[in-house]
Amino acid sequence: MKSYFAPASTGNFSVGFDLLGAAFEAVDGTLLGDELQILGEADSMSLELAGRYVHQLPGDSNDNLVLTSFYAFEQKVGRSLPRLKLRLVKHLPVGSGLGSSACSIVVACYAFNDYFGKPLSERELLELTAVCEGGVSGGVHYDNVAPSLHGGLQLMLPESPLLYRKLPWFPHWQVVLSYPGTVLSTKAARAVLPQQLTLKHSIQFAGTVARFVAALYSEDETEAFAALKDVVAEPARTPLIPELPAIRAALMAQGIGHVGISGAGPTLFALCSTPEQAAFARDYLAAHYEKNADAMTHICRLATTGARAL
Repeated sequence: MKSYFAPASTGNFSVGFDLLGAAFEAVDGTLLGDELQILGEADSMSLELAGRYVHQLPGDSNDNLVLTSFYAFEQKVGRSLPRLKLRLVKHLPVGSGLGSSACSIVVACYAFNDYFGKPLSERELLELTAVCEGGVSGGVHYDNVAPSLHGGLQLMLPESPLLYRKLPWFPHWQVVLSYPGTVLSTKAARAVLPQQLTLKHSIQFAGTVARFVAALYSEDETEAFAALKDVVAEPARTPLIPELPAIRAALMAQGIGHVGISGAGPTLFALCSTPEQAAFARDYLAAHYEKNADAMTHICRLATTGARAL
């Protein structure tokens, strides 16, 4: 048996709609991502489902993204491949804003590429994951698949052959990820977005992204926190997550630098500069969402490594 893992990711990171994404791991060692086990070869493809959030997956495993990714991988390679017996351990909730679909696709494509001797280059693998994920979210974008595959905080470069670039990060930063236990599909969350931005908002969006990236390279934490303003998605999505303003006010009153929507939501993230702030945010958010059995809250650090063999 061979086991593989890909970490959870936060797309947008408030300031960078479809342009920024970060991979995270729980500081207590909890696996926050998806695990795929290749149990062996067989006459036909099969997929066993397990894990905390298995109940959120389609009952028919033939509809699972892991199998869809296998056939897409086979087509990309351009030759028939041996069929596999697989087990997906689903540690991430579906429709959570934690890159759940991207995570399943990334771990699957990475596992198949490794198992079959790396027939695809890193770029080909990334492009394949983005196309597969685009079938779920309604559009091809890299802000979840790139960090899940390669780790770190990634800036997407849509007009560059590089596709993405890893950005600096403040090593003392911790991020509290809190999933309320409810599902919000990416397609539904994208449907409420404005189809056009005014010139004023376009300039503001570009300015905040530039300000945040410049602050990271300048190691200016105050400026980085000040730049984290979502002028594109959050105004449209707050009605879908009505508790956000009150939660933000309560946490930022404790000195926490920023509270935003992780990806399309409903997961929220709190960006903290001290362990004490992170512990407060974890306790506050966990208590807020404790009534839902599917809810989870973790103190996280940036995952510097993406998809990998376990």
